[in-house]
Amino acid sequence: MTRAEVVSLLAEYSVLLDVLGEDNFRAQAFANAARQLESVKTPLDELLLGKQLLQVRGIGASVVQAIQESAEKGTFADLEIARARVPIGVLYLMKLEGLGPKKARALWKDAKIQSLDDLEIALETGVLTDLPGFGGKTIEKFRVGLKFLKAMVARRLRPVAKYSEGKLKEYFLSLPQILSVHFCGSLRRGCETIGDLDCVICAETFSHQSLRAQLSDSSEIHWISQSGDIWSGKHSSGIEIELSFATPMDLGTKLILATGSKPHIAEIESRGTILIAGTEEEVYKGLGLAFVPPPLREGGLKLRTIHDEPYSQAITQKDLRGILHVHTTYSDGHDTLRKMAETMIKHNYEFLGIADHSKLAVYADGLTPERVVDQWKEIEYLNSVLAPFRILKGIECDILPDGRMDFDDALLEDFDFVIASIHSSFKMTMEQETDRLCRALENPHVDILGHPTGRLLLKREGYPIDHERVLTCAAQNGKAIELNCNPQRLDLDWRWFARALELKIPIPLNPDAHSISALKDIENGIELAAKGPIPVNLCPSAWSADEFLEWCNSHNRV
Repeated sequence: MTRAEVVSLLAEYSVLLDVLGEDNFRAQAFANAARQLESVKTPLDELLLGKQLLQVRGIGASVVQAIQESAEKGTFADLEIARARVPIGVLYLMKLEGLGPKKARALWKDAKIQSLDDLEIALETGVLTDLPGFGGKTIEKFRVGLKFLKAMVARRLRPVAKYSEGKLKEYFLSLPQILSVHFCGSLRRGCETIGDLDCVICAETFSHQSLRAQLSDSSEIHWISQSGDIWSGKHSSGIEIELSFATPMDLGTKLILATGSKPHIAEIESRGTILIAGTEEEVYKGLGLAFVPPPLREGGLKLRTIHDEPYSQAITQKDLRGILHVHTTYSDGHDTLRKMAETMIKHNYEFLGIADHSKLAVYADGLTPERVVDQWKEIEYLNSVLAPFRILKGIECDILPDGRMDFDDALLEDFDFVIASIHSSFKMTMEQETDRLCRALENPHVDILGHPTGRLLLKREGYPIDHERVLTCAAQNGKAIELNCNPQRLDLDWRWFARALELKIPIPLNPDAHSISALKDIENGIELAAKGPIPVNLCPSAWSADEFLEWCNSHNRV
């Protein structure tokens, strides 16, 4: 079991104890132990040797026992006892912003609310108005939060959906009748979250009957409907699936219909009858249209004819030369600066942009000015021994509520690049947050705006901003806005790519990696960038280090 997984179990136990309200001291002890274990840089397997865990501040004998048991069994006895005592639906209540363990306990014990459905009924019937601590503003916040959660409940992040895609593809290809398997819908279009998996399987007409018989008996999929050429069901992973049967003669047509989007299908249907064809190219050509890459098949796309220039090529992994926005053990990263650099070299990158947190991010062990200097010394040493690979001295500097930066200009001036991000004070109005971002973008030492809305997909809506104002401000000041590739962020939202590119705003693909394994999150960014598509000349990740630094110095940094 990984350290992160054990930390999650300790934190869960602490929350369960808080919900039960029976042992506040023990709840706090386990919460503190989870934080301490997460911040320790020593690998878990080393901590488990001898009595090293007891040397970690805040970890006592009872916590050590829980950690050791978790490492061996994947759980610990006290956690299982607490899980059995708290209905799972009560924990789901705490997905609502502002609804913590104490309020969850009050809803459960005093109002018999044990699920989100129960809460919705209580909100509609006014039950909560009689409970102490549940005023009008709180109730309205829950109502808004519940609406958001209900919209997100059936959706999944891209990596989760792609895991199910892999399992399903492996299963389908094990059936000898199937010639090819294609996953379409929002997954193929590169959307940030996925509702269900739209799958097209291709087989010769004469084998469809036997194929359907085999699929009917599948232990992998619970079928809900098996009528016609489109079946619906639920995969063993929990994701819903819509399955279309195709032959080599109509595969292209089926792929277009299954990929969508609905507005795109309506648009091409307005040009004439969709042909039955074996390839998508033939379908578009039959309508006099240029082939539209799947990520661009959204509403509002201007269709091009076969006589127009084709759509721009999407950026690929081969185009990328460096990665910016990476964290190390200097702040809240899990791997050292050297290990991150050496991993990048193994993957044939030319440069790495380090961007650990600034001092305000105490929760992330943010760097003080003195520790910044220590990091710079190590970067200079590593650059001397790892050349021609280069490590760039960057920082993810917090934007204060008034738009000022967490570090003063004298220090910011000496970084190779500066990413400005918001990590606190999310409750401001749209005008206030927008003013805050624009003031940061106007700072001559800021180069890139990080995760502009602060959203966490399926968990938290971003703080409200006026995108048009922010983009215009970035363009006027010659600044970049990142596409944060963390699958929980994917922010800048792709719906603003077209406007950003129109304004010639550079958009780096930044994984915001806190570990070696998270460097692969760049793949999420590549998939989403195709929805622009973001061109090489406006993607700093595809520039050389010298080109990037020259650009950084082009907007009055000094």
